[in-house]
Amino acid sequence: SLATISGSITGIAGPAGGSEQKPVGTVCFAWAHQDGMVQSATQRFSGGRAKIRHQATAHMLNGLMAILKRANKS
Repeated sequence: SLATISGSITGIAGPAGGSEQKPVGTVCFAWAHQDGMVQSATQRFSGGRAKIRHQATAHMLNGLMAILKRANKS
């Protein structure tokens, strides 16, 4: 594969599907770089489905950019 970085995202954007342990707005992220770095995070976002999806997408892209910046410094 030619990819040097990957990202994964899953969660509950609503309007239904949440629980007490995992309410609507809970989103899990993972990032991996070919150098072996693997990172994960869970965030809780507020708002309706579209707003949660937008916030989650921005968080994923910011994570990818941060990893690429670190990789370019090495």
